[in-house]
Amino acid sequence: METIDLNQIKLQKQIKKILSLLPVLIILIILIVTSVYKVNTGEAAVITRFGSAVRVNREAGIHMKIPIIERAQKVSLARRHQIEYGYRTLKGNSVMDESDYAEIPEEQIVIVEAIGNNSSLVLTELIVEYRVSDPIQYLYKVDDLENTIRLVLEDTLRNTLQTVTLDQALTDKLAIDAEIKPDIQRKLNSYEAGVEIIEVKTQNTSLLDSVDVAYREIEKANQYRNSKIEEAQKYTNTVVPTAEAEAMQLIEEAKAHRARVIAQAKADVAEFNALYAEYVKNPEIFKEKIYSESMQNFIKNNNIIIDTTSDNSLYKFYNMDDNRSSGRQTSGNVNEQASASGVTQDIVEQEQQTAVDEDLVEEGVVDNE
Repeated sequence: METIDLNQIKLQKQIKKILSLLPVLIILIILIVTSVYKVNTGEAAVITRFGSAVRVNREAGIHMKIPIIERAQKVSLARRHQIEYGYRTLKGNSVMDESDYAEIPEEQIVIVEAIGNNSSLVLTELIVEYRVSDPIQYLYKVDDLENTIRLVLEDTLRNTLQTVTLDQALTDKLAIDAEIKPDIQRKLNSYEAGVEIIEVKTQNTSLLDSVDVAYREIEKANQYRNSKIEEAQKYTNTVVPTAEAEAMQLIEEAKAHRARVIAQAKADVAEFNALYAEYVKNPEIFKEKIYSESMQNFIKNNNIIIDTTSDNSLYKFYNMDDNRSSGRQTSGNVNEQASASGVTQDIVEQEQQTAVDEDLVEEGVVDNE
């Protein structure tokens, strides 16, 4: 007769009971797991219900959603996405390998200064950095966001460079980047791309090989011209102040000369007025004084003097050198002046006597033979 183990029967019943509850536990675990999601710092979770976005959760932490029906799709808001234009970075096989770059000619070549007749071709390479600003638009509004941004960048870049000169395209990269950035942002906003352009940075702008040689020659000519302009400016800065100083000096000398001449003229006028007053009082004495002083000056400035009589029958010669030399032997300059004064006095007396005789002849007092 078989013996029945009650403990074994009890164990089997418990196992059957647990196995019957296992599907319920699994389903419960799945529901719990799918209803909980975590949002990290710098992220946003887009909650979709049956494929349609219903809300966005930007707060970091653990959150709940309806299991199975709702899905949470996370988007990084802090990550800086980068798009290369004109080239692509080819990464090495390992982290230690250096990156290689592949140029994209159809993107690089851009026309500059297309408005005028001096249009040229340049090769340009840029980087555009952006981050997500609207997670819903970022996920659902634009299918191929990277390619869309690249096309918008190409359109904006070509339109902008057509309005700048070749020199500006090669040297003023920061200004061009600053002009391109708001245009790209405005167009992406119109497409509801849900991204914010952080930076547009031109990596390199160069000329085609065929254009580079001619441009370098132009640069050399411009440098030569600028050097000559600087030399002329330096010469001007040196010569002009000197000329201005000399001009000021001449003006000041002219003013001083003018003042001296005016003062001398006023002094001469005053002297003349004084002499004229004396002349009015005693004309004969004043005439004799003037004549005597004039003859003294005349004798001082002449070595030989010839004097004639009234009837031109006799010539008198006065050798002033002899008188001056004899005067020097005796008493120097004082005797020389005295000798000259004596001769002058004789001539004056003779002239006066001649004048008196002529007056007497005219009056008939003395017969003129």
